[in-house]
Amino acid sequence: MRAGRTVASFARDSGDRRDLLSMLDLPDPDAEPDTAPAYDAHALSAALDAYVRAVATTVGVPPEGVTCEVTDTATAYLALSRRVPEHPGRDLMLLWTECQGWAVSVETRPVEPAIVLARLGGDPVPPPLSVAGLVAHALHPDGPPPAQPVTPLDRSALVERLSRYLR
Repeated sequence: MRAGRTVASFARDSGDRRDLLSMLDLPDPDAEPDTAPAYDAHALSAALDAYVRAVATTVGVPPEGVTCEVTDTATAYLALSRRVPEHPGRDLMLLWTECQGWAVSVETRPVEPAIVLARLGGDPVPPPLSVAGLVAHALHPDGPPPAQPVTPLDRSALVERLSRYLR
């Protein structure tokens, strides 16, 4: 606590304070006690990996085209080997975040805005077959209907839902 106060006293503003404390992995000494349910970060990583592998298998993406990680948000990326006529020469990707769910997007350069073709809302952890349906619909000219917003889960509930895919 004392180290956190000392480091925080050198900050120029709130953003600098947050960055300094984060770099040194120190808790904010003035933060409210965390009332969010505890979750196991390793369990979340393992469960997310299992879920994403199940989706990749269903969609037909090989292991080398898949990545996922858990940081301040849980995310996944699947490289699709398909393209759409509207964006010739550009691959598609299937992206997932715990807050926004699944989306089929066109691969863009970092300086370009995202090009989202379809989004699957509602359940943040839909069955792999539903995700495969999203990909199939994104490839059709008429596309899928607009998605409902994703209903976020707290990390404990997310671990529980994703753990169904562990073997």
